[in-house]
Amino acid sequence: MNTTQKSYRFCVEQDAPIATLEAVLAIVRRLGLELRSLRTTLHPQGMDVQIRLAAEDEEPLTLCRMRLNNVVGILAVREMPSLVASPERMAASR
Repeated sequence: MNTTQKSYRFCVEQDAPIATLEAVLAIVRRLGLELRSLRTTLHPQGMDVQIRLAAEDEEPLTLCRMRLNNVVGILAVREMPSLVASPERMAASR
């Protein structure tokens, strides 16, 4: 199965970071996306979140980003560049 992956990064305000993160995971679940990784870092302004998602098509991932931008408590969602694997590395992983 060929999947499309996207990585997003955003900051959650310090008012209710756990509740906001729960809302993020609910969006991911409702869209049927595969959660590949989730990394959080606390800082005085709130919580920095890096999330990597996968789906069979790019459309649900784009919809996810649009919905994340509408969640109260989430600052601008940015798409992180994806790493391109070299042909040698791809051959070695098979």
